[in-house]
Amino acid sequence: MKKAIEVEGLLTRIIQFLLAFDGVLHILEIGSAYYEEAWATLFLTTFHAGIFFLAIYFIGHDPKYHSGELSND
Repeated sequence: MKKAIEVEGLLTRIIQFLLAFDGVLHILEIGSAYYEEAWATLFLTTFHAGIFFLAIYFIGHDPKYHSGELSND
């Protein structure tokens, strides 16, 4: 049982790192679109990044998600 908890913790950390890296890529995309004066791409990428960051914020602050109330166990 302890091994399963360690694996779950490791997977959680890996996913958190990948989400942070994805956030950095979104910011770089926005900067690239602005630099290239690709206004439609800039708008769409900014909109998508906004959804991404809002989702991360709300998932990170949802007490039901962290307390286990959403599980079917």
